[in-house]
Amino acid sequence: MEINNKLLLDKYFNEALEKTKELISIPSVLAEPIGNMPFGKGVNDALDYIINLANELGFETYRDETNKYGFLEYGEGKELYVILCHLDVVPAGDMSEWVTNPFEPIEKDGKLIGRGSIDDKGPTMMNLYALKYLKDNGWKSENYKIRMIFGLSEETTWECMEKYVADHGIASAGYVPDGLFPCVYAEKWINNMDVIANVPCDFEIKGGEAYNMICDKVTYKGPRINEIKNELDAMKDIHTSIDNELLIVKGKPGHASTPHVGVNAVSHLAFVMDKLGFKHPLIQFIAKEAHLNFNMSNIFKNIADETGDLTQNIGIIDIKDNKGMFTFNFRIPVLSEPKEKFFPIIEQAFNKYGLEHAKQRIEDAVYFPKDGEVVKNIMQVYQEITGDLISQPQAMGGGTYAKTMPNLIAFGAVMSLEDSPMHDYNEYATIEELKKMIKIYAKAITKLAK
Repeated sequence: MEINNKLLLDKYFNEALEKTKELISIPSVLAEPIGNMPFGKGVNDALDYIINLANELGFETYRDETNKYGFLEYGEGKELYVILCHLDVVPAGDMSEWVTNPFEPIEKDGKLIGRGSIDDKGPTMMNLYALKYLKDNGWKSENYKIRMIFGLSEETTWECMEKYVADHGIASAGYVPDGLFPCVYAEKWINNMDVIANVPCDFEIKGGEAYNMICDKVTYKGPRINEIKNELDAMKDIHTSIDNELLIVKGKPGHASTPHVGVNAVSHLAFVMDKLGFKHPLIQFIAKEAHLNFNMSNIFKNIADETGDLTQNIGIIDIKDNKGMFTFNFRIPVLSEPKEKFFPIIEQAFNKYGLEHAKQRIEDAVYFPKDGEVVKNIMQVYQEITGDLISQPQAMGGGTYAKTMPNLIAFGAVMSLEDSPMHDYNEYATIEELKKMIKIYAKAITKLAK
């Protein structure tokens, strides 16, 4: 089917852009369950919105009776082709760092700014309206029913997709518009871990909101506050202030898969406290083993392969009343037998400092051979649509819903995670990026769902 790009952009893109703004305006951050809203009201409101919109656009929809996921369907093929998106977003963080309320999106300098604009509400809406264009213009797959699934806990527990797979099983094929173009042939496996030390201390530290975000803001209350501040003030990209005997330390946020792109406030505070002689084992471990050492090379000597190096991110810290913990988010390469190597090594390191740990969540890796059918097919489609014969399949530390089913691959929606504003303040998608997405996905659906 030939795509009329002028019609696609003039009629469908403009509406998609406005609907993206409406979806961003819903603060769909994980919250405490309320009644039959397992992920909180904001996430449930986002599901309400997308299901109602899909119905208005003429699609058949399904909503899980426990409100953990929903989907729309189009076509009558015997096989199932899925487009797997998510509606939840990471917390906004320090509101003063945004040029707008993160849930009141604006267009500025050719960018749509708001939480979820690129991760994953913008790509979700571009796929929805790409499919709407195809529906309105009479395209149907002969072989596949198209199902667009809306997950609700991608940034946290993935409980939504566990429930979906238990209810409906796996699809024959599909993609996840929550990674990189041209496609992601490998995703590292991910381990969230709490590191614990309940020991006496005379200070309090608190900061961070999520495992998969760089902790950019932390507060300290306790002795030697001015000494700590003076040491931190001498460090690059760290900003401090004191408010009512509370030291506030600010770095730079970012996605946990690229910890070197941000500035971790916890790490810098721990380094200074260790330098000044504080003996708390959590502080000492961070300072000696993790500060500006994202591969933790003192502990892990050779966990690396073609999919990248092992990396770590500290996302949350909470030390108070002789109880203490911080969180690690590890991204571990695919091909180096990491599970056999990883856990005994890290456990030995924790024992050295007298630390305990709890494994909170493990996501398995994704790997498609570059010369295999799945990658070759999607690369051919991408090259045909874009004319880009240079870009190659990518490996990444970011984890997507491609991990939930075999034969799902991350396809778009950004070119580089290091340059992406995912999980950052003033998250944005450029208007040109969004236009490119809707054109790519409209054509790709017709090519891939064969």
